[in-house]
Amino acid sequence: MKSRFLPTTRTALLLTLSGVCLGIGFAPLPLGILAYCGFIPLLIVLETTESAWQTLRRLYWAFFVFHGASNWWVSSWQREADPYLMIAGLTLWIGHPFFFAVPMLAYKALHKRLGRTVALGMLPFLWTAFEWLHSLGEASYPWQALGYTQAYYTPVVQIADITGVWGLTWLIVAVNALLASIWFKASENVARSDSFAVRLTKTLYLCRLQVVGVLALALAVLGYGIMQIRNFQHSHLTKSHKTVSVGIIQPNINPWGKWQGSAQEQVNLHVRLADSLRQNLPKGLSNLDFTLWSETAIPYRLLIQQNFPYLDALKTWTDSTGTAIVSGLPTDRIYRSRSEAPVTASVIPRMFDTLYSESFNSAMVLAPQTIISYPDAFTPFPPSIPIHRKMKLTPLAERVPYAEALSFAVKALTWGVGISGWGLGRVQKPLPLIRNSGDTVQIGMVICIESIYPDFVAEYTRKGATVLAVITNDGWFNHTPGPEQHYMIAAMRAVESKRYLLRCGNTGVSGFLTPLGTSLRRSEIDTQTALAERVPLLSEQTLYARFGDWLPSGALVLSLVVMAYAVVVHSRRG
Repeated sequence: MKSRFLPTTRTALLLTLSGVCLGIGFAPLPLGILAYCGFIPLLIVLETTESAWQTLRRLYWAFFVFHGASNWWVSSWQREADPYLMIAGLTLWIGHPFFFAVPMLAYKALHKRLGRTVALGMLPFLWTAFEWLHSLGEASYPWQALGYTQAYYTPVVQIADITGVWGLTWLIVAVNALLASIWFKASENVARSDSFAVRLTKTLYLCRLQVVGVLALALAVLGYGIMQIRNFQHSHLTKSHKTVSVGIIQPNINPWGKWQGSAQEQVNLHVRLADSLRQNLPKGLSNLDFTLWSETAIPYRLLIQQNFPYLDALKTWTDSTGTAIVSGLPTDRIYRSRSEAPVTASVIPRMFDTLYSESFNSAMVLAPQTIISYPDAFTPFPPSIPIHRKMKLTPLAERVPYAEALSFAVKALTWGVGISGWGLGRVQKPLPLIRNSGDTVQIGMVICIESIYPDFVAEYTRKGATVLAVITNDGWFNHTPGPEQHYMIAAMRAVESKRYLLRCGNTGVSGFLTPLGTSLRRSEIDTQTALAERVPLLSEQTLYARFGDWLPSGALVLSLVVMAYAVVVHSRRG
């Protein structure tokens, strides 16, 4: 490069280009290929940036654009949107770029101490480790893992069953680092006065190792993907494995009015849609083993004793149809004293004592011929009904992160839409569905944002889940990219665990996803519909399910070792 410093306008354009290329590849646009060069403009700018303050400002702008391009919709931007939700989304947009700046600051530090070649070589590990760390804890938000930009590229994403989505992130950043290395070598060693043919020949020769590296990565990934596509053909799996017949009920209820409307009428709507589906099953299906309802589809506490008449009505339906109901609903747990209860519990005053109640965003399996019993008020739900209590809660919208330590902020930050301030589920295990035939289907139950946590979902397959089910209510974000992005994130979970995944959204997108991350059948957004399909039950564990987040944790260890080495080398030179 002729000048050590880039003009301000060119710098701004390069930073903006970087943010756009990295962010625009997320669903619903199939432009994930742009992510493979998205870091290059940013790296060119960082090459001529010296002061720490200037570096941070430039990184902030690039990732401000990145967040905006991929995640602007989090504020909802609908006429009925709650002001709290809009403020929370804008706060995230303003603050999130600082997090993304962290691995690039580490890259810059390595560049200064160990040189550009080492820094570029470490960049894929730095970024992958950062994304993984960003997925840990109650305040985590791993929605924008770069690997999701590849969700529409079926052959490419199959490596996720070895590495998780983190392997796709590593691949993207590694290709960026190799291409950036080619750019820098060419710009510094090839004269612009030469003809195009001469420049190309010199570049290929000087960068032959990098070129081979890019080609080798591409061929390895595509080769593995093609092999897995052949191994997981739906027609073959249907013949070689037991199957389960499922109906997905998408009621399309306005989420903003959900908690003010008639709760029982909403349940009745699900039953009517399920009955209509049963009477009009697609060819090849004679019955449904269960119907899948969305998150909080039953918007009241069905499993407390005073609501048993409503529970009996649903039980009568399951018994008469032979079809189970798998549905989201709120559940409670009662505590005898404040010392037993968490800080998020609410007070239940009584004449002679005080009890405490904690609510959970939950899912249940109500199977035919279930025997309902309720030993006492302190039993959280009938023992015969399997329950999953949501364990990964949306920060602030559903729970104040680390509420036990920040109890003073719980009431102030509780959201006013629906039931917020949910309790945190503690036990993860598949929900068993005993079929009329006597065998058991193990359902890995995932509620809404739990689906963005790779290892959490894979844990179900370690514990024996033969099919995965995601229930959600994405209606808060209709007519934005949000529902489609959430659907394609679920597709990545299907690939990682090589399980069929059933997804039911209140307003969509609902569908049946194969172990390859493709859709057997899916709904349109913002429609009232019911879908039915027969899917195989799989039990084999993928390498990712067996070994979990081995890649990002290994990347973190390597990054820390190299960073420590850089500090030691720098101190000796100093």
